[in-house]
Formats: sequence, C-alpha cells, structure tokens
Amino acid sequence: MDSEKIEHVNRELKNLEKMGSAIVGAALVNRNGLLFTSRLPLDIDGRKFGAMAAAMFNAMETATITMENNKVYNITAEYNNYQVIALAANSDLIFVTLLHLNINLGLNLIEIEESINRVQQILS
Repeated sequence: MDSEKIEHVNRELKNLEKMGSAIVGAALVNRNGLLFTSRLPLDIDGRKFGAMAAAMFNAMETATITMENNKVYNITAEYNNYQVIALAANSDLIFVTLLHLNINLGLNLIEIEESINRVQQILS
C-alpha cells in the first residue's frame, strides 16, 4: 500500500473523530489482526487493539458459519467506559471504532459507515 493512500485513510480516521465526541478513535486492520493504520488514544496499544478486534470478528464469522446467511456485518463489544464496533471494510480489512458508552449508537453507526465508504473509495 502506498504512503499516499495511507495518508488519505489517516485523514479520514481523523475526520471521523471530529464528527462526534462519542468517537474516541478508530483503526483499520487486516483479517489477521495486523494494523494497517490507526488513530487511537496513546494509552491504547494499536497492535493489540487491532489483533483483538480481528479475533472477535473472525470468531463471530466462525460461530455463524452454520447459519443460513452467515455474513457478519458488524459486532459490538462493551467494556468499562467504552464500546468497540468492528465492521467489515472489504474482504481483507476490518474497520474498528472505539466509542464511549451510552451514546446515540444509530447516529454514530451512520457516520462510521460513511467513513468506511470513503475508505473503500481511497483503497480502490
């Protein structure tokens, strides 16, 4: 991946943070959990965060394999004062967002999905 595309993706992650105070940070990871890029608070290890999110997403895909329509679109996990939302950005990448708890999840999901669409355009 060339540095120009990575810079554009980083800019998109930064713009997502600015859209609402509920969004703490975001990362783009591959299906193996390797960090592509992130904008996370300094106290969060982006590599571990990405690996954890990919493992959760892949585990959910495995768990739903016996169901008729086994495509996982997103997963949400809540812990302490945060929640993590992981969405498939494409067949290779997972878009992971860290948000505060007790927020308007619907509105933030719309913003996240729009960001994913812009990231997809950048990467294509």
